[in-house]
Amino acid sequence: MKMLKDVSVGGGLSDLFTLLRRHPKEQAVPALLALGCSGFIFFLFIIDPKINTDVYVPQEVVYVENWSLERTDEDIMADRWAVQCLKDKRDAKRREAMKSLGRMSGMDVEAIEREAQADRLARGDIEVERPADVTC
Repeated sequence: MKMLKDVSVGGGLSDLFTLLRRHPKEQAVPALLALGCSGFIFFLFIIDPKINTDVYVPQEVVYVENWSLERTDEDIMADRWAVQCLKDKRDAKRREAMKSLGRMSGMDVEAIEREAQADRLARGDIEVERPADVTC
């Protein structure tokens, strides 16, 4: 701490005022700018804790019941198969789009489809048979 034994606040302030008295006009603008910027930063520190202090209120969740309690298992399965039909139509449309893109790219789409079918059979994937009364 030998370095700090010669340091004093009073001496530093007296040096500052002596420097400002020698060339007051040349140093007035930079001094005002420095004080203004520092003051602005301190002002931001003062107002920062007061910003964004709202208490979070979670939104209310509303549950809606779409089906009656008297639904039978057959009604439920019919609704599920209707949704499955929509998914199958969407997947078929996407599959056809991919096949046309593959044909445009010069791929052998039928060979790729045969390989995919063979892979599905090798994995043991089975397709669930639809009930007789379900038509898509």
